[in-house]
Amino acid sequence: MSQPYVEDTAGHVVHFVEHLDATGSAPQSLMLPKHLGVFGRLVFVVVNALATVGAGWGVYLLWTEETPGLWFNVLFTVVVAAIPAVLWIFLFGSGVEAKSDGQGEAEWKETRDSARAWRGSVVARDIQLAEEGSVSSFELTIALEDGSNARGRWRPAKASSRLPLQPQVPGIGSDVLVWRVPGADSAPLIIQVIDPTIVQHRHS
Repeated sequence: MSQPYVEDTAGHVVHFVEHLDATGSAPQSLMLPKHLGVFGRLVFVVVNALATVGAGWGVYLLWTEETPGLWFNVLFTVVVAAIPAVLWIFLFGSGVEAKSDGQGEAEWKETRDSARAWRGSVVARDIQLAEEGSVSSFELTIALEDGSNARGRWRPAKASSRLPLQPQVPGIGSDVLVWRVPGADSAPLIIQVIDPTIVQHRHS
């Protein structure tokens, strides 16, 4: 399903479209998922801080009150401490991703007027699934008509927008249109692919 590929895909995104049109202008936006705003991050920090204090108090009680033994203290110290640790890691990771997405969007807006369209086809794909089996994200490797390759990632705008079925991910050999700035391999790019659900609907 996937092939090794070494390329930084930050700012390289996949868009579903109804049809491929190389005669128009480049997309206005990378259409990246929305992130927590200032207020949302502030609320998250407060919640994390309370969780950290609560976890600290729980660990204190473990080591000052009577328990079944050392093994019990060590085990539950790890479990309790892991809760705020995971929350802080998530907050930090989301902040890094939001910063990267913001920089990519700003760079695309500056360079999109120079972007040109290349036709290509999907030669590899890498699918990530959520716990319930829906598609949480996927990456496509594209072989372009000029002999070069490109790689881009699709992420849902929100969790409810995940693809429920793996067949909805563009298959190997699917035609695509890649909008990119000539000679700027590290710059953001957009891979447009026809939405499989639209194709299925038209043939139903």
